[in-house]
Amino acid sequence: MRDQRLEQTIQRIERALARIGAAADASVARRTDATGTSSARYEEMRSKVRAELSRLDSVIGELEK
Repeated sequence: MRDQRLEQTIQRIERALARIGAAADASVARRTDATGTSSARYEEMRSKVRAELSRLDSVIGELEK
């Protein structure tokens, strides 16, 4: 039962991450300027999200042990 709940939680997280990725892609498309470069703010947010996803990955890895 515990393994099933963990798997369901991981699946929900994966679906949420997919939605976040799609929203981020749409945001970049809207914010990209004429030269094709994205804003510094976007890059900063992307870096923060990457760090948080890495932390989340570590937590999930520990739970799977």
